[in-house]
Amino acid sequence: MRITNQMMVNSSISNIQGNKSQLNDLSTQLSTQKKINKPSDDPIIAIRALRLRSSLDEVTQYLGKNIPDASSWLSVTHDALDESNKIIQDLYNYCVQGSTDSYSESERNTLAESLNKLVEAYYEQGNVDYAGRYVFTGHATDKPLTYQSDETAKDVDYTITQNFTREDLSNKTAYTNAYTNDDIINLNVKTDANGNIITPNITDVHRIQLAYDEINGKTFSMSMGDNNSANITIADDGSVTVDGGLTITVTDADGNTADTAVNVVTTTEPNYVPGENEIAINSTTGELLLGENVYKSVYADNAFSVTYEKSNFIKGDIDPTMYFNCVDNNTGIEYNKQSEDIEYIINFSQKIKVNTEADEAFNIYLGRNVDDLVNAVQNVLDINDQISKIESMQKEGQYSDEASQKKLSDIMEGLTKQRDFAKSKMKDAFEAGIGQMQGYQEQVSNAKADVGNRQIRLDLTKTRLTEQKTNFTDLKSQNEDIDLEEIVVTYTSAQLVYQAALSAASKVVQQTLLDFLG
Repeated sequence: MRITNQMMVNSSISNIQGNKSQLNDLSTQLSTQKKINKPSDDPIIAIRALRLRSSLDEVTQYLGKNIPDASSWLSVTHDALDESNKIIQDLYNYCVQGSTDSYSESERNTLAESLNKLVEAYYEQGNVDYAGRYVFTGHATDKPLTYQSDETAKDVDYTITQNFTREDLSNKTAYTNAYTNDDIINLNVKTDANGNIITPNITDVHRIQLAYDEINGKTFSMSMGDNNSANITIADDGSVTVDGGLTITVTDADGNTADTAVNVVTTTEPNYVPGENEIAINSTTGELLLGENVYKSVYADNAFSVTYEKSNFIKGDIDPTMYFNCVDNNTGIEYNKQSEDIEYIINFSQKIKVNTEADEAFNIYLGRNVDDLVNAVQNVLDINDQISKIESMQKEGQYSDEASQKKLSDIMEGLTKQRDFAKSKMKDAFEAGIGQMQGYQEQVSNAKADVGNRQIRLDLTKTRLTEQKTNFTDLKSQNEDIDLEEIVVTYTSAQLVYQAALSAASKVVQQTLLDFLG
């Protein structure tokens, strides 16, 4: 085959172009320090790079945003629960001291304020927020646990449904033949039908304590056990209309049983004692007083439900939607209490719950129990004031006659016995408070432990993701990045080859026909 000059030139140019292309590729790799510049350079590397970059971006998002946010939320929650536990401990200490009746008269005068301040501080911990979101109110992160002002609370109106079991039944003390301020002013000595002087006494009354006092006392719905319910309407004059009926099974002394209708009444008397088959509604104190037979029936059924209306909320009152099924009477919106978890994605297909709901940590009845303590203390203080009033009256001229002095002496005797009862019941209330506060501490401690466990899980996930990020970064580098030393050597070699090709080609094209004529 005859080789022409043109063929040699074309071959040289082709070789030079190939060497130049290789040199250009190596130059691009050297400047970008990447193995490929476009997917078509190496589809396998390109596909692997997309997967590794996506995984690395997710890990970076988890480590840089999600986990720090979740950790901060849990930290805020943990701190609030820790502070709540300290507040309950203070209440516990008050109960321990009160159970020994070691408070002086002056200390009792300030005790109510101290206890109420602690309750306020306790529920205020339920209003803590993280980044403008309240952490204890479920999905309603824009709503605090308690109403922040009278202005925001005044227009609130809810119908609330509460369910009770036998564990919610309690007793309160009712005073019989107790002396009132009017009795003292009018020198009204307590006597029986025969004119014999009688002294104050006490009796225990079964009750169901609602979550709120000062409720609207107009309409109620109650149910006891299965298929035993009634709607109750209370007129302005106090008369009660029952739609439906509540019945209980009563056993007489001979063991005979009979279904008996429950009599529903209303009262504002703090020392009201209901009849055996009676439920007395005290809207002021937020209590249902149960007669003995009604109490036994509720205890046996282990189920009691009451629906009532509450509208006159004030600053510091708890939002009932955080605890109960409610209907907003202003809008008609129904709120069904259910678990409202807030979860953060912290790893591939892994979530963590960051929130703790109010009813898991802040017991709505702590405030009601403290109200009982305050009332017990106040009762002793009030009786002391009455005794001081009697002592003062005994020294006044208008009561100096023998008959008045006798009446004052009889009333003093009754009040002294009444005070002894009150001090004993105050001591009992504080003793009960010890157990109650221990229960609330346990509830907060359990919630705090749960948060702590989630923080541990979060830390473990963070450690694992940090390792994964390092691995993904290494794999991404191995897949995409060049070996700089290798590329420099290869580039230098390619450059020498390119220069040699140029030099050889220049010698080929230098020769002409005249060079062969001699």
